[in-house]
Amino acid sequence: MPITLSIVEDSADTRKNLISVLKEEPGIRCLRAYANAEEAMPGILSEKPDVVLVDINLPGMSGIECVARLKARLPKLHVLMLTKYEESDLIFESLRAGASGYLLKKTLAVELIPAIEQVQAGGAPMSMQIARKVVDHFHRIRKLTRPQERRRSSWWKHRKT
Repeated sequence: MPITLSIVEDSADTRKNLISVLKEEPGIRCLRAYANAEEAMPGILSEKPDVVLVDINLPGMSGIECVARLKARLPKLHVLMLTKYEESDLIFESLRAGASGYLLKKTLAVELIPAIEQVQAGGAPMSMQIARKVVDHFHRIRKLTRPQERRRSSWWKHRKT
């Protein structure tokens, strides 16, 4: 059974390109492509695709707000953010809103189909640069909490003996 998919992207050229790439994939069926979140919400809620590709920077309701609203109504929906933005705050806002992955548009030609398959299989695909930002974020948090970790580590050593 093919993976059903919808697209929310304001650029007509990008929508056309995505649709043309997806048409070539026998394991993926594109249900509809929307130019904005306001049009997408009712269609996605009624069609219930497996995966939705959402641009962050949409006219009107943002892609992040769209994701939050969709996930509130369809908690099992898989959402992949598609964007040109690499800012950490947008990455984490998207993930907090319920996105399952985050892809940069400049890497879509190589990453799109595997990412759709991965997210449907339960993965959390991210472009390489985005994954590095997420890892770096947690490394910074770890440095801030390091004294506490040392105390736990010391406790664990004593407990084992």
